[in-house]
Amino acid sequence: MQVTQAEIVAAIRQADVVDSPEKLRPDLKLTDQGIDSLDMFSVILALQEKYAIEISDDDIDGLHSIDQMTAYINARLN
Repeated sequence: MQVTQAEIVAAIRQADVVDSPEKLRPDLKLTDQGIDSLDMFSVILALQEKYAIEISDDDIDGLHSIDQMTAYINARLN
């Protein structure tokens, strides 16, 4: 199963941290697009719940963009 950027955006939508998650650029840091650190925590929780994975604190530090989240989850699920 390959996770897509659209599925990551859906998780961001579920976390309800930004008005228009579909307008987020996948290559830019989410914090540079108006999502603060507390919102990022909500996004990480949504991803963990959606994909039934545990994301370590060390790994969280490297997940700044939709592209990074997509690659990370795909690596974890395969």
